[in-house]
Amino acid sequence: MEKEAKNWSYSVMICCLPTYQRKAEKALDEFPHGSYSLYRANDEYAPHWQEESRGAYELVYWDLRQIEAQIYATADDLLHEISREIAPIQRKIKELQ
Repeated sequence: MEKEAKNWSYSVMICCLPTYQRKAEKALDEFPHGSYSLYRANDEYAPHWQEESRGAYELVYWDLRQIEAQIYATADDLLHEISREIAPIQRKIKELQ
């Protein structure tokens, strides 16, 4: 009975992790659309800004660029960790069979 409960628990995990991974990948695939809009607006409007407005905008713009890079790095780490978690669970399921 305990073996069946563990097997069921691992089976649920093995189903959930790939689903979670696909959702994270989908969110990451959609992220560039927002970034593209920002960069397009930047190219269109920012060249006309001057002095303090321009300086303040440039600070925000570069902060956003850094945040974007951090999001991609974190997403890569997350996807890697999810993949890394799947293999041991699959081994546990095979051991229980």
